[in-house]
Amino acid sequence: MVLRQMEIVTDADKLNVDIQETCMKYKTIKQWAYILHDKDDTRPHYHIYISFGNSSCDTAMVAKWFNLSYTDKDGKEHSGEQFIERCKGRKTDMLLYLTHGNDSQKNKHQYSPDEVVANFDFQVEIENAKIIGDFEHFSYAQQLQYVNTLPLSEKAQIYTKLKKLWELHCQCLALRTDRKLQVVFVCGKGGTGKTYYAKKLLTSQNYDFCISSSNNDPFQDYMGQRAIILDDLRDDVFDLDDLLKILDNDTSSSVRSRFANKVFNGDMIVITSPVPLVYWYKGGSVIRNGVVHERHTEYDTLDQLYRRIGCYVVVGEKEITVYDGVDKFGKPVGDGKVYENEVYGLKREQKEKFDYASLFDKICTCKQTPVQTKLSDLTEVKEPLPF
Repeated sequence: MVLRQMEIVTDADKLNVDIQETCMKYKTIKQWAYILHDKDDTRPHYHIYISFGNSSCDTAMVAKWFNLSYTDKDGKEHSGEQFIERCKGRKTDMLLYLTHGNDSQKNKHQYSPDEVVANFDFQVEIENAKIIGDFEHFSYAQQLQYVNTLPLSEKAQIYTKLKKLWELHCQCLALRTDRKLQVVFVCGKGGTGKTYYAKKLLTSQNYDFCISSSNNDPFQDYMGQRAIILDDLRDDVFDLDDLLKILDNDTSSSVRSRFANKVFNGDMIVITSPVPLVYWYKGGSVIRNGVVHERHTEYDTLDQLYRRIGCYVVVGEKEITVYDGVDKFGKPVGDGKVYENEVYGLKREQKEKFDYASLFDKICTCKQTPVQTKLSDLTEVKEPLPF
């Protein structure tokens, strides 16, 4: 039987080779881990995990490496392949089995990870495996990144499992009647650094975040990150009622998205806009999907929007002013705290320009410009004309 990864289970008194030395002797073995189970209700025995990476190996050959062959009481020779098994499930399921860490083994003796001998960081591998479905500590995006590090043979199966768990989690989120959500509104002219400071704010909080892809579908790229930047947002993107639901600190609600509705499962939303909040949803009309919608916004409805803004930031060319939200008219509260805008200094720094001319010299033939003759270079002809 040819396998990419396998498990050897044999009694301790029957194994007469040094496990670690044998595993290190054969370069085809890429990863290995083993433990002695001597606290179970059975005889002391070894569990040995072996992986050949992207290659495969015959179990008959592995049996010879570990000297698993024996002669029974009837004098019959056995290769010892029966002590080698195909790993059931994922690699991490096998690794968890070494310490009886699977859910089905909670009633067995729990071995310490320190008892496992391996040529890789066993504990890190186990901890990483536990992130699948742990949406309390890891976003869907972070778990997707982990799945992408798995062996090719495992990716599709784990991705399908993760996707189903994520869909279930989103449905459960929609049932929540409370959440703690912070909303920051950042306004300023284009190029002053609104998005720069939004990203810097979220990074300082150790939040993983996404930036809205476009105003047509702001939540298209949202994958469960703890924060989102609704970048360069205008008030014609969402109906006011929809925006109030998104920013509601009491109830999670789904957001319309092109391929599938999303439920925001984060702690902070940062809105950047060139239009100050006081001008949002103030009469007039907007065009959505080619249809003109007249606005008739009630004062108390706008007040609900204003009360959801926990921090209001005005980014100028040289200064940033931070306010504790806005008043009932949508204007910043108080005098605010003023900071220097470091983007102004970064813009003034001279950046080395890329030499595109040299690049095109390599891929194109330069066309020679005709040389123009100067009037001063002309000489007078004194010979008589032929006519």
